[in-house]
Amino acid sequence: MDTRPVLNVDDHAPARFLRTRILQRAGFGVDEADCAAAAIERAPESSLLLLDVKLPDGDGFTVCEAVKRAAPSLPVVMVTSVYRTTQARLDAFAVGADAFLLEPVAPDQLVRTIETLIKRKGEPARAVGDAWVITDAVGDIQEISPEAARMLNLSPRGLRGRNLPAFVTDNRARLLSDLLRASEGLLIDRMSTLQPRDRRPIRVHLDVSAMPREAGERVQLRWILSPESR
Repeated sequence: MDTRPVLNVDDHAPARFLRTRILQRAGFGVDEADCAAAAIERAPESSLLLLDVKLPDGDGFTVCEAVKRAAPSLPVVMVTSVYRTTQARLDAFAVGADAFLLEPVAPDQLVRTIETLIKRKGEPARAVGDAWVITDAVGDIQEISPEAARMLNLSPRGLRGRNLPAFVTDNRARLLSDLLRASEGLLIDRMSTLQPRDRRPIRVHLDVSAMPREAGERVQLRWILSPESR
């Protein structure tokens, strides 16, 4: 794995310090910067760029695009507390970002995302979350990855047509409200408890977003399920 430091870019010192401490405790070397110009200049010498979207001298989308031109294989993780829509995530991916996280980011999610991207550096791009599910607007499963099916302890074939929120045991009413918001273009980022078949409940991080669609097409939601680190 690349041993060069992660470059942590954020003009808000308390948030930058917190992310640096989380990564240092996980064993990463970390350098810091507080502006777009420094990010563009120093990113190519780093193992990964952890980039706040809103900076005083530019925005993270422009920075990411410039960095990817100079260092196409450098992983870029964008973090935001402001741009919380599916379109913002699509815009981030369009300029080359490898992940798009919403604040507040759970420490284990941040560490897992960065570890995965650094290990996969130079490999063909793919989603950081391998346990994914495609549902309709109310959560009925249309497609599911083998990893997600194993998490629920059922076969992919047996899960198609079943309602994914029915496997959630905590605050299901809030989840259903979140699905409506996701259908309207907002990103949903939360911790929940899943009840697999014939197994103990598991805590997971849920990332839910609407998939791109043409006018007149029905809403489809993409879920990423990430087990909580022990």
